[in-house]
Parts: sequence; C-alpha cells; structure tokens
Amino acid sequence: MKTGKGLAEYAISKIGLPYFYGCKMQLLTTDLMNRLHKSYPSMVTAKYMNKAVKQNQLLKINTDCSGLIGAYREKHLGSSQLYSTAYKRLSISDVRNFAPGVVLWKSGHVGVYIGMEDGVPMCVEAKGIDYGVIKSRVSATNWQYGLTFNDMEYNYDVAVFGVSKKKNPYVEPTHLLQKGMKGNDVKWLQWELREAGFDRPFEYKGKSYGAVLIDGDFGKITDAAVRAYQASCKITIDGKVGSITRTWLKG
Repeated sequence: MKTGKGLAEYAISKIGLPYFYGCKMQLLTTDLMNRLHKSYPSMVTAKYMNKAVKQNQLLKINTDCSGLIGAYREKHLGSSQLYSTAYKRLSISDVRNFAPGVVLWKSGHVGVYIGMEDGVPMCVEAKGIDYGVIKSRVSATNWQYGLTFNDMEYNYDVAVFGVSKKKNPYVEPTHLLQKGMKGNDVKWLQWELREAGFDRPFEYKGKSYGAVLIDGDFGKITDAAVRAYQASCKITIDGKVGSITRTWLKG
C-alpha cells in the first residue's frame, strides 16, 4: 500500500522539476506541447509554450500540481477530483498535526505536506511555470484543507479528525445535462459539484463566482463550476454533463 511518508519523500525528490500545465511527470516534447495546446488552448497558449522553450523545459520531465501526486499514487486525478474522492478532509488549522504526505488543497491547486522544519509547517508544490516544483512554507499559500485517501497509510503523532464525503441524496441522471435545465437531476449535479469543492466561491477564466447552491437551476454559476471541474480533470471542457463527466464526479 502507498503511504503518506512515501508521497512526501517522492515529492521532495522532485524539487527542481519544471512545471507545464497538463504534464503528468512526462518528457515534454514539441508534440506533447502542441497536443496540450490543442486540448487546453486557454491555458497552454503560444506565449506559455514560448516561455517553456526559453526556460529549456523541452526534453525534460515536467509536471503540474496534480501530476506530482498522481505519479506517486499511480492514479491521475485533478485537484477537484482529489477533493471529491478524499477519505477525510482535514481542517488546515490542524496542519501542525498532519502526517507527512497529507495532500494540501485549495480550489484549483494541490501540494504535499512534508512535515515541520524548525517549527514551521512545510510543503512541496508544483507551483506554476514561473516556479516549477518547490519547497515552501504552508503559510505561503491559502490552503483550505488537508486531504487523506483510503488507499494510503499515514502515521500521525496526534489524532486529526476530519469530514468524510456523504452519499448523494439525489438520483443520478442518465441523460445529458446542460445550462438552462432545471429539476432534481440538476440537484444531483450540484450536490456532486459542492463535494468537489465548489461549495465556496471560486474563479474560472479570471472571473469570480459564488458557491454552487443546490437549487435545481443549471445557471451561470453551475455552468462555470462544471467547466472549471472539467478543466481540473483534463477532460473536454464544454459545460455539458454526460456519462464521462458524471463518472469523474462520482470518483
């Protein structure tokens, strides 16, 4: 079984690797860069690719934030799905008692808690193309939760209590959902989106949105949350919820 200690050690060993959006511990080639540009044109722009070339990232192993964690777990999930599939969500206020390897989470970003150094909680994160994989103080980022997973073992010095995902009380729809629809099928979607971290205000493409409410109305906030979730999972970003998006939401 994978361990928190193992994830922490793995993350530390990758400090200094370059960051490229969509890379999952992969050799960055021109072909891969172009494919990521085609899949995520709003993120992997021509300017973004030129920066990677100028920084000599080609023909080197690159990763993004969730790729750092997925490579160790051998299970690649975006930040939103990491949140929705977590066994426990721990309050960040308890960070000093976290076990090494707890995944640190904020909307759109994840890192790995590696323990205390000189009394300071530290983490490793693939922070962005301007930084790469770095070691940083936990306090330097507005982390919201620590996440643990039931397929990993953790060693705590002090018990840390968290919140587990609950069962969706609404029946899963079997047809395509999209903006403009209303009803209990939309409530199923909204419940899952809230479990994926959209129960609080979020940003998508530079715009701020309020938390997703379970009101059965597939409006602009639900639409933006769906698109942000799809982007996190690296699946087709169209705002439509069919079988693929539902499968990712269910974890």
